[in-house]
Amino acid sequence: MSTLQLIWDSQTTYQMWSWNQAYGKTHHTAQLVRRVKKDVYTVRIGLRGMDPTDVVAIKVAHGKEALEEMEREAGFYEHQLKSLQGTVVPKLYGFYTTRVNGTPLGCLLLEYCSGPPVGRERIAEMNRKALHAAYALHDAGVLHGDLLSAHHFVPMGRDIRIVDFGVAVTHQCVNGLARRAAGHGFHHVCGCPELAALEDAYAHDRR
Repeated sequence: MSTLQLIWDSQTTYQMWSWNQAYGKTHHTAQLVRRVKKDVYTVRIGLRGMDPTDVVAIKVAHGKEALEEMEREAGFYEHQLKSLQGTVVPKLYGFYTTRVNGTPLGCLLLEYCSGPPVGRERIAEMNRKALHAAYALHDAGVLHGDLLSAHHFVPMGRDIRIVDFGVAVTHQCVNGLARRAAGHGFHHVCGCPELAALEDAYAHDRR
């Protein structure tokens, strides 16, 4: 079992637990820094008893339904997406839960992704990287379910990460990576609706 002491503000601290042995028997403290978007924040984290210094992202789920969705998302990170962590998707550092006044509360600790603004001269390059990431996702057997929402592609340095797998499903797709490597390019490589829609949106965009 590992634990997380989440310091939300000067008056609120949550004691959270994880029983996943993959995270080891570690005990961390995380202190909220700022809100990034709905239910996603940055925190400073460190080993319990030491000053928290490392910045990571934290995604929070309140209530039974939200926690069940987050548990599914954690499952994708821990299994189908494990080999893609740190390259195509953020690294997962832990999935922790607790109850607050009887209400379930959960959080995912993830690699914090950020990068420089994308100028017009780099749009085509970033579109190609987004397509490469999407093909790798499908090659791993995952259909994201909402990739046309551009905010699910986030910059990481000069690369791309795909985030938010709350509505993802397992997926058997003709291997887009293999066909692209064989020289077929980005042209409806497998008839998959998600990939075909991305190709229409990104492959021919040369703005």
